[in-house]
Amino acid sequence: MKFSTVKRVAVCVGLGCVGLTIIPLLATGLSARPQTQSDRDWTAKNFPAVFDQLFSIRQAESDFIAVRAHKGGDSDMPEFSFVLENTQSGRSIRATLREAQGSSLYQQLVALHSSAPSKSPEELKLELKIQTWTFSVDQCPAIAAQFQAFNNIEFVRPRDDDPIDEHPILYQFHESVGGGDSEVTEFVESRAFPRWANATRKALDACAASAPGST
Repeated sequence: MKFSTVKRVAVCVGLGCVGLTIIPLLATGLSARPQTQSDRDWTAKNFPAVFDQLFSIRQAESDFIAVRAHKGGDSDMPEFSFVLENTQSGRSIRATLREAQGSSLYQQLVALHSSAPSKSPEELKLELKIQTWTFSVDQCPAIAAQFQAFNNIEFVRPRDDDPIDEHPILYQFHESVGGGDSEVTEFVESRAFPRWANATRKALDACAASAPGST
């Protein structure tokens, strides 16, 4: 297999690096007024569309395996997504990792709406803190290994006796390879798909931590 080099980038969505000073405030409560049930209801209604836009798993140039994860309800788990892409052009496997920063996207959205209830979801979306990394296989060799490991996963259909948490972590997978396209949502942590997703994220996090400029 041949690969090509892709430049790594690290960017912040929204107000850029200046906004990093706001993250602790979001984690502890940005609002000028106490958060209300109305704030939480507004967030529950608008979060799915915002999450879908910022953590898309449907956009890539060619063959790809994409995953995103979030926890149901008012969660403090930072959401994440990654896309492993094979452009079939030389040394071509690359990965894009996105992670909510400071606090979960959900909690950030609650706090921002509480602080500025007149703003639309589109306006508040620009203030959400997300970091993005893009790696070539040269910069993160684990990409190729995890891309290959996905081929060995066997999907297990949900059963009536599956253990279900009150607010499970939902893992959404989208695979588009060789003209075929499939999507799966899994919520049982012990299953093969979530285990692979968490192992891949751990590997990408290690590459992010060792990237130039990381602290």
